[in-house]
Amino acid sequence: MGFAYNKDKLPATAVPKNYDGLLNPALKGKMAFVTTDTGSRTVGAMLRAKGEEFLKRLRTQELTMHSVSAQALNDMIISGEVEASPTIFRNHALVAAAKGAPVAWLPMEIVPASAGSAGLSSQAPHPHAAVLFIDFLFSPDGQKILESYDYGSAVKEYGFKRWYIEKGMSIVELERESDRWEKLLRDLSRK
Repeated sequence: MGFAYNKDKLPATAVPKNYDGLLNPALKGKMAFVTTDTGSRTVGAMLRAKGEEFLKRLRTQELTMHSVSAQALNDMIISGEVEASPTIFRNHALVAAAKGAPVAWLPMEIVPASAGSAGLSSQAPHPHAAVLFIDFLFSPDGQKILESYDYGSAVKEYGFKRWYIEKGMSIVELERESDRWEKLLRDLSRK
């Protein structure tokens, strides 16, 4: 997840290069967050990179909150309804830009990333085939196929620092941190 913006609406001088750039007065009232776990994970990344004081300063930017998916918010950026957001998935913006949409994406200091996962139903009709398929998905060939459909690959280097949120945390720790990030996300829009 990173910063996406409408290239026709947001002047180049307002485009941030890092989290500190989100505090640019030219962005006041022009940024939005999704209120899903994508938004709270982005807050977690900001907290990790910049600390809680940064989030207090970010509140002054008059952010809007949208209870939609990151893809839906990306569509709002493309239409010009919203000018920018730090809660947009790279692949959503790149796919739209390749089709001519006026959207661009850039990474911040750390990029919250989903490591991906696969599950196997306990009632799978062909569990051995399912295990083989999961093995294939995580193989280099499977990763190439996912990347060809613009999902990206966990094994490819993209030139930015990824932060795998779940890494090193137990389920209990992750739930506690997620609850904290969600509260901090809600606080970002409070006056």
